[in-house]
Amino acid sequence: MAAVVKEEGTDYSEAAYVDSQYEYLQKHNSEGITLEELRRRRASQR
Repeated sequence: MAAVVKEEGTDYSEAAYVDSQYEYLQKHNSEGITLEELRRRRASQR
């Protein structure tokens, strides 16, 4: 579930990115993927 950000001046694209990281890690926690590994994978796809 994505978090709702209501603070003024917040970059919503950054909040959406963080939410997507959290959701991915929750879905794949049985694989033992760390946040650092996820960042490397996403950086290599760019």
